[in-house]
Amino acid sequence: STARAAPVARRCGARRGLAARRQAVSAPAGVVASASVLGDNLSVLSAAVEKAELLEALTGDKKLTVFAPTDAAFARVCEDLQLSKEEVLGLETLADILTYHVVEGTVTSGDLRDGEVATLNERFALDIQGTTVNGANITTADVTIGNLTVHEIDAVCFPPWSAPAKVLTPQQVLAFEGWAPEVINGRLAMLGFLTAVVQEIATGQSFTEQFATNFGIFAAQVQLWAFASLAPAFSSNEGYTANPFTMEASRTWREVFKGGPWGPEKRKVFSPEVEQLNGRAAMVGIVALIAVETFKGSALF
Repeated sequence: STARAAPVARRCGARRGLAARRQAVSAPAGVVASASVLGDNLSVLSAAVEKAELLEALTGDKKLTVFAPTDAAFARVCEDLQLSKEEVLGLETLADILTYHVVEGTVTSGDLRDGEVATLNERFALDIQGTTVNGANITTADVTIGNLTVHEIDAVCFPPWSAPAKVLTPQQVLAFEGWAPEVINGRLAMLGFLTAVVQEIATGQSFTEQFATNFGIFAAQVQLWAFASLAPAFSSNEGYTANPFTMEASRTWREVFKGGPWGPEKRKVFSPEVEQLNGRAAMVGIVALIAVETFKGSALF
């Protein structure tokens, strides 16, 4: 039933825009949905349904609602993941991905409410906000094909651990405007500043003296921390992302955090922006420490 199926908020302006794009396609009585009749704009989805052997599950008398990614949405997935269409359709998790787009019952655009809605995937729910599904926009609504109510969306929704994260090249990760250089430098600065202060108090050596005496240890720490930060960025397996500024948007990371000590409220306090600010402060602190000790001619502490 509609009440059981799913919440997505009414927003007057959004609803009017959606209504303008609404289509109604009627099928003769007794005709059930088939992957071959989903339409030219959903040809990849049609092929995926057949590939995953889900046609029987989506046809019959049972009313279902499908949030259907368009061919353009699948094309973006191929580009982002650097996979061919055949490789996307060959994912072992293809059935999980497809059932994640299907909701029981008939849910029209007028029934949408904000919130989570259970899917045929059973493990993971979709997040409906206004006229978006997991952030994907509903571009065409209320297409009726046999037992299916179809809403076209402009992105593929991936449940956690179902597909790799967006692949980035080393050049993109390490570019001056990329996330990695400042994040890694900030982490190294925080580690270096704390270590330098503790060592100064313990040994009386200045920062430059510590650096000269323990250069090998310092170099090893730099390599270890840089590798720990960069390695996930070049693999991005199972939907993980190494970029701290996109982790909150990753549904895989959200599942990892669920039930743990790092809930949403704590993540707001210990956010990437806070880490960035602390990193900048540590970099300034190291430069200031070296300058003061050079002027003083000895350790500050």
